[in-house]
Amino acid sequence: MTGQWGPIVYVAVGIATTSLAQIGLKLGSAFDVLSVRWLAYLFGSATTYLISFVCYYLALRHYDVSKISPIMMVGTMLIITLFGFFTGERVTPTRMFGVALAVSCIIVMAKS
Repeated sequence: MTGQWGPIVYVAVGIATTSLAQIGLKLGSAFDVLSVRWLAYLFGSATTYLISFVCYYLALRHYDVSKISPIMMVGTMLIITLFGFFTGERVTPTRMFGVALAVSCIIVMAKS
């Protein structure tokens, strides 16, 4: 992918696929190990992690690792936190403060 949007797309897809992989692992944990459904979630998560690693590699061709790695991690953290919130996990004020602090740090890093 070329042009100015290519690198941004790699980052966005990397964040989305990492998040999907982690959500898949969480959903798969409800099933017995080695059951068909567990294996399906495991395979799906491994596949999305593979896509994520490829996107991360491609993003690193355009951005510094010290900038892109934290951005991708916080992006994933935000999605996973929202998933937890919408599925009934306890979201404490302290946890929300941590997320807000991480986001503010990423904003500062992204502008540098």
